[in-house]
Amino acid sequence: MTKRQSIIVGVGVLVIMVLMGGFFASMKKEPPKINFKIPPKVVNTIPVQYTDVEAEIVTFGRVESSQPIDLIAEVSGRILPGRVALKEGTDFTRGRLLYRIEDPEVQLDLKSQKSNFLRDLASILPDLKIDFADSYPQWNQYFESIDIDKTLPELPQYKTDQEKTFLATNNIFSNYFSIKRAETNLRKHQIYAPFNGSFSQVMFEPGAYVNPGSMIARIIRTGSLELKVPVEAADIGWVKVGAEATVSTEDGLQSWEGKVQRIADVVNQTTQSIDVTIQIIPNQHQMYDGLYLKAKIPGGVISQAMEIDRSAVYNGSQVYTVENDSVLKVREINTKRINSQTVVFNGLEEGEVLVNEQLINAHNNMIVSIKQDSALTSTKEKAVPSNN
Repeated sequence: MTKRQSIIVGVGVLVIMVLMGGFFASMKKEPPKINFKIPPKVVNTIPVQYTDVEAEIVTFGRVESSQPIDLIAEVSGRILPGRVALKEGTDFTRGRLLYRIEDPEVQLDLKSQKSNFLRDLASILPDLKIDFADSYPQWNQYFESIDIDKTLPELPQYKTDQEKTFLATNNIFSNYFSIKRAETNLRKHQIYAPFNGSFSQVMFEPGAYVNPGSMIARIIRTGSLELKVPVEAADIGWVKVGAEATVSTEDGLQSWEGKVQRIADVVNQTTQSIDVTIQIIPNQHQMYDGLYLKAKIPGGVISQAMEIDRSAVYNGSQVYTVENDSVLKVREINTKRINSQTVVFNGLEEGEVLVNEQLINAHNNMIVSIKQDSALTSTKEKAVPSNN
């Protein structure tokens, strides 16, 4: 067999094999097709019902004293102990001596000035008795009332211009006011409590030397605490000065009544909100400066509105409703207020079926199924009349 004949025979055999393969393949039966039917998505729904909704603002902040005072030295000297321990957390009552700054030189200088003042008064009393006989008794009584160890009494009132000139030329007025200034300076060495409170910070203790301008301690008034909370600028219109508020711990186990005391006029640059200060009314629960608390501030009442879960609202003003018990529709609402977890709105017809949950991959005209135990179903079951 020639080479050409071999090629022809090979091609023929290949063609026959291909034809036979197609024949046998056509005889093979195709497997039956199985159609999987995807059930519709089940959604939670509620009927649209409008009522009066109270605009409550919930926010958090830290407790602060309404009267924190920094005790700053106005004179120099060594700190001496007072009637209470100069330690953080020490309580004190109003009028109690908190601490002293040594003052022996100041006291001696003051007594020296009073002695000189007595000498000057004694030297003019004879002239007063002769030239101003009507005023002599009161000036003589004033001279006798002066005690070097006590505060200088107030000067008697002069009766005539001549008497005034006489007193001025004898340096009575200038010496009197010099002593008063020295007495004021002496009082700066003794610091008394202006109210009932406690030390929140102590920078210097007894024995330390301080200069004018040194901050010695910080005191706070006990029983007068307030809570500063941030409120978003969009919500500040709901807050009014004097409004009652509720202050509580995060777990709600302890609570206090409060009242809105102040509303800031500027935006806090750190929080980009407006600070609202709430005065806390004391009760049986102990309150501490720096405590982190929750505040609920009631705002105005939104009439004819409804409150739903915030996750059920899309793009700020869109929700899903269900028509004909199965068709999902995208609807626009009028957003009245956005809370941390809910949204207050209106704009839908009462009785419409509203989806009250977040839907993933949902779209308009999507076929859904209403959950049997949803609020809408419960409402319908309650509406069925009894056969009894």
